[in-house]
Amino acid sequence: MDKHKAEDVMSSVLCFKNKTMQIKKVGINLTERDITSMVETICKETQSTQKANQIADLFTELLLKSTEASTLFVQIMLGKGLPIVCHEGDVIRCKWDRVKVGLSNADEILEQLHENNLINGDNEVVCIIKTFRGYTEYFPYVIEFKYGDDLYASCSMGFEDLSW
Repeated sequence: MDKHKAEDVMSSVLCFKNKTMQIKKVGINLTERDITSMVETICKETQSTQKANQIADLFTELLLKSTEASTLFVQIMLGKGLPIVCHEGDVIRCKWDRVKVGLSNADEILEQLHENNLINGDNEVVCIIKTFRGYTEYFPYVIEFKYGDDLYASCSMGFEDLSW
């Protein structure tokens, strides 16, 4: 910006110095990537003390509202990082003892699994990831599995419940 434009801007700012400004809210559409980029910027750039304290206060409050988020934050700080995320359509295995917890007719389904040879010797069922709900959900996955001809069931599972 040249010197004259800078002076014009400064004089415009000075004119409004003692006036009350009416500010209207503006809608902004942000993507998940936009938010991620902003957070990455916070992590990379040196912030003013006041700004850093405000960011710390905000993130502390957000983390304390979620046991899962707090747990993941501590894992990251200890160098473990986030769990590997399975994506929609990924094929995984789940222990029947964990899968049956969310099923109302688990005994009947187990019988069908055995009849159709769809449960292995380690008591695991082959499943497909239907949905990943996000890191901070207690059960971040919805999985689906086949237990007979055209018979499918689904339930929610945690990170620790999946194996490849």
